[in-house]
Amino acid sequence: MSVTIGIAGTAKNTGKTTTTAAILNELYNQKISVGLTSIGYDGEEIDNITRLPKPRLFVKKDTVVATAKKCLQAGSAGYDILEVTDILTPLGKVCIVKITAEGMVVIAGPNKGTQLNYIKYRMINDLKCEVVLVDGALNRLAPMTETDGIIIATGASRTTNIDDLVDETKALAELFNLPAVSKDESKYLSNLDKIALIFDFNKEPVLLKYGSLFDSKIARDICKKTKEENRTVKIIFVPALISEAALKNLNKCMSESWNGKDLILKDSIKLIIGGNPESILMEINKIEAEGGNVKILKTIPLLAITVNPFYPKYYSASCTYEADYINREKLLKSMRACINVPVIDIESDGPLRLLENIISRI
Repeated sequence: MSVTIGIAGTAKNTGKTTTTAAILNELYNQKISVGLTSIGYDGEEIDNITRLPKPRLFVKKDTVVATAKKCLQAGSAGYDILEVTDILTPLGKVCIVKITAEGMVVIAGPNKGTQLNYIKYRMINDLKCEVVLVDGALNRLAPMTETDGIIIATGASRTTNIDDLVDETKALAELFNLPAVSKDESKYLSNLDKIALIFDFNKEPVLLKYGSLFDSKIARDICKKTKEENRTVKIIFVPALISEAALKNLNKCMSESWNGKDLILKDSIKLIIGGNPESILMEINKIEAEGGNVKILKTIPLLAITVNPFYPKYYSASCTYEADYINREKLLKSMRACINVPVIDIESDGPLRLLENIISRI
């Protein structure tokens, strides 16, 4: 059995690449076959904004890598091209390669979930990778629905205010850990690809048209349709990305009508990328306070959070950045006090706890 793990950073320089590199190294130490790709572009040697050095990914022989064609020339690792896919990026088509000589790589992978699913399938089923690592970021998280679990990398580059950083990370963790639907609900909903109002599992739902984004207009349409129906709506099913504004609008027009109803979303990621995690969680709490429930059709476990005290400090007088750090011990203690998943500082703790989480899922 194989597993696909996403590593997503909340901002630039939060330690995502360091986390990925540490996991890679430990996988090599334990002789576990690995595939590597990313959502979009990563792997630059120097940060484009701060001009500070960034860690690149070092890969060993027999690693399977999926990256854009132009990126192959920018790395130092030797490789054999196994497939030139039809997946297009600004840096050329994504190639699946096998590393023949160790070295550095630059990764620019697929941007869509269907594309990532294809890469994952090839790596696991055809090329026999036991672990596939997907490098990403919070602002391009959507394709991570194709992973089996996610590691979030956050830190002082997101904000140097530890309390604010903890509050945001705690909200993210709670959104990832929203309860899953029951088996009966999963069976009924799995074949639905439209927003649906559900009254009884023995009857056909009322289906609503929608685009890829659940916006405020659709929220108003749902409320109107709910009030027009003579039957009691038990479930509002939303398979689309739902924006923070739309969720607020839905709450506003459903005011005091949530009692006994479930809002079921296809996955947590469609919530998380819709806006500020703390604001979204606040809206979910309002639903629950009124007697409603928010559930998830497809859960994507949050495996761990890595924290990085480093941030690039800006000096306006010289228009330059220098490396600086917030208090490492306070950051770790504050995070661990209120978040119920492993919180790890890769630099001081190492990757073993992370890898244990990954291996336990193989």
